[in-house]
Amino acid sequence: MDWYLAVPLGLQAACIMTDEFYFHRRRGLPLWERRGHPLDTAVYFLAVLIAALLPFSSGALKAFVGLAVFSSLLIVKDEPVHARLCAAGEHVCHAFLFMLHPLALVAIGVLWSFGGRESEMLLRSFAGGIFVFGTYQYAFWRFAAAEDQRGAEIINNDFYDELGEGWYERHDHPVAILRAESRLRNSWVVEEIGRRLGPGGKDILDMGCGAGLLANALALAGHRVTGIDRSLKSLAVARGRDKTATVHYVEGDALKPPFRDGSFEAVCAMDFLEHVEDPSAAVREAARLTRPGGLFFAYTISRNPVSWLVGIKGIERFVRNAPPRMHVYPLLIKPRELAADGMSAGLALAGMRGARPRVFHAAFWRLLRTGVVPEDFEFVWSRSKLLGYMAVFEKPRK
Repeated sequence: MDWYLAVPLGLQAACIMTDEFYFHRRRGLPLWERRGHPLDTAVYFLAVLIAALLPFSSGALKAFVGLAVFSSLLIVKDEPVHARLCAAGEHVCHAFLFMLHPLALVAIGVLWSFGGRESEMLLRSFAGGIFVFGTYQYAFWRFAAAEDQRGAEIINNDFYDELGEGWYERHDHPVAILRAESRLRNSWVVEEIGRRLGPGGKDILDMGCGAGLLANALALAGHRVTGIDRSLKSLAVARGRDKTATVHYVEGDALKPPFRDGSFEAVCAMDFLEHVEDPSAAVREAARLTRPGGLFFAYTISRNPVSWLVGIKGIERFVRNAPPRMHVYPLLIKPRELAADGMSAGLALAGMRGARPRVFHAAFWRLLRTGVVPEDFEFVWSRSKLLGYMAVFEKPRK
């Protein structure tokens, strides 16, 4: 077998991986592409399968050539969509794919005609790789990104109104995981405010404050805190849990807060940005409300297959009473996207760190076994930002 015939196959695979795992992840896929791309892969797989499994013959060759021609034409069907949505780099990648696709099929046909053990093994391995990729492609874009077109509409923010004192007391609900995250990040936010802004009480806004998990902790640390949220029931719980009785809780839209520019020395958005349709607008509002030299803290969830599997499907499967659509994949935010939003709003990224559950701990395995979140369930800081992550921004002094 002439191994140079495997070169176009390798180049094609590299381009496909770049397109799928970089460009597609970066922009997301509309419904037409989510359905069309697995179809492209399926037709290509059938052509390769003929060469991998059937003896070389005139009848099999006709079927192969027919599928090869159809596959080469089918892959360009999405170009009207690509013309509107793709950046220049993705167009270049597609151009290479369109050239490599027929070349790869010709190479497959030649390898098939050669026959022999080595050619057969290569073709079957290639067919197996296409099958695995196609299965992943269908499953991910069918299930992980199924809400892409309606994500902002179907996000379920109503369940917060139903929690009541469960915000602080329930263990058979994902809110207990939120409390565990808060135990990790609250003390860090307090420390960072003291380290970066100096001692003494600061004027701080908690956007989308919910039942005051962060706001009340900041008040206990001696800060002058304002919390804003749409949920009156959650705010009532927050007031009842405010041991200092000093937090100013405001019912209102955190995307349109009724405060003057530069009202706060620090603004915080914990588990908030992934629940709104336009997180960029929330970041701009945070920047507007932050004084020069002040800080903006944001904790959110990254968008990638791991966070979908663990943070969405894992919670739905393993935590009791998980509400539907508590998080939806398209509204999750990649770290570089949040960094870009901050930069566009005039903020400078000062730090970013990941967080994850403490896996090697008995509490984690009790959760998986019982569906109840133990009191000692913990989160720890991590170098990886595949799951939750904290970002802190500084507003430059004029």
